[in-house]
Amino acid sequence: MYDLLVTGDDLASHVAAAYASRKGLKTLLVAPGGLGGLQVAGEFVFNLDPAPLTGLASGQSGLSVLAELGVEIPETYPVAVSPAYQVLLPGHRIDFFPEAASLLSELVREFPDREAELRDFYGSAREASSVFQDWITEHPRIQPQTLKEYVSYLKIFPFMLQYKYAAARFDKVLSQNAALEKVWEAQQALLSLNTDDLFSFASAFQYSAPMRGVAYFPQGKQFLFNALIRTLEEGGGLYLSGHSIDSIDRRKTITLEMKASDGAVSRATGRHLIISTKSDALSLLEVKRGHVIFSERLRPAKIAGYPFTLFLGVAEKSLPEQMARHIAVVTDIHKDIYDHNVIILETGLPEKEKPLSQAKNFMTATVYLPPGEDVWTGEALRQEAESILERLDGFFPFLKDGIELYDLDKSIELSLNYRTVLSPKYKVRNAFFTSFSAKSDRTRLHNVFLTGASLLTDAGFEAEILSGKNAALRVLQKGK
Repeated sequence: MYDLLVTGDDLASHVAAAYASRKGLKTLLVAPGGLGGLQVAGEFVFNLDPAPLTGLASGQSGLSVLAELGVEIPETYPVAVSPAYQVLLPGHRIDFFPEAASLLSELVREFPDREAELRDFYGSAREASSVFQDWITEHPRIQPQTLKEYVSYLKIFPFMLQYKYAAARFDKVLSQNAALEKVWEAQQALLSLNTDDLFSFASAFQYSAPMRGVAYFPQGKQFLFNALIRTLEEGGGLYLSGHSIDSIDRRKTITLEMKASDGAVSRATGRHLIISTKSDALSLLEVKRGHVIFSERLRPAKIAGYPFTLFLGVAEKSLPEQMARHIAVVTDIHKDIYDHNVIILETGLPEKEKPLSQAKNFMTATVYLPPGEDVWTGEALRQEAESILERLDGFFPFLKDGIELYDLDKSIELSLNYRTVLSPKYKVRNAFFTSFSAKSDRTRLHNVFLTGASLLTDAGFEAEILSGKNAALRVLQKGK
């Protein structure tokens, strides 16, 4: 008998299991795919998730949770990549540096007639981001849960109004400059999980990401997956991958019926269950009264787009010299950002030990496509892939000639299989009173809790880490 069963392939599930195990709960993590964060193809090692790693600098929420778990980030791993990311659009390239002065200088260089407005907005955004950071440090579920927390919320309400006023003024500036508007929408596509998050209070947290620091690990997010599994097992927990969940029996205890890849059936019983909102097994928990999740009828988290990624191996000489690891490419400043108009790129670090003529690099090119079945047919995805390469050709004219690895069938397979790991783009309506998009991790079932980025879209990448800890704390508060 386990104290806790956790099922999910995403980072949030791994955090939940590791946290519970470290706090003394006998924990089983069932990761059906056991997919992790890396994919090896030929001579290239790909990071599967294109989202920048944020919240891992000193004093920030993500690093704080990892420290509780005993996960140490080696000093050789940078936590302030410079530039943090780039935005490319016709006629413009903006490098978003960690230093506020350098970041503003870049924007002013590209949009000199908007200097005053840019400085005013970033001043408001940095202050709001600091307030929001303090809030999620003290209230990691973001939405107030108790009367005392609502009283605390009233203390930050003036800052919210102040930022919303500044954002409304800046929105008028953006409406008069299509290129500058797309720079802001491109940042949202790169950093935010919520497509409706352009000027919510939490958006200041995302726009301040360069100054908060974007981290880089040679193994990408696989470094975190490996560290969390190690923490789970050091606490006496069990990591089980490659087992699908066939049924969930809910009584006083919970029994998972699992099937291994060889067809062998096994069962595991626990007092509590944490399940990822991305898990296919979530549908097994539907109850007669409707949604198992309290808030889904009032404020559903609708998926606006799943990531479709091309995995490319390229010659280093075919890439520009000054190229950030993360790039948002906008191909048309007059089109909607998600209408085949934004491509998220990630590249590895240059192979400095090799001459340029021999060095190789990986590149992933990600777009977000709506969930309709007709969009995800093989033929539709092949057309999308051709479109991605054609659009990139206008920005990287030597890229096509430098491609050394391009397996479209594998790219399609990975994009479909990794939906249980990677975060899609969501449309989440903000709560009426607080204007936060955060959702509850409780369910209608007293011993079942949720984890996953869709619960805390306000927090961006940190949502994975915070929601994992939150779910584990729910179980710990109930006791063994």
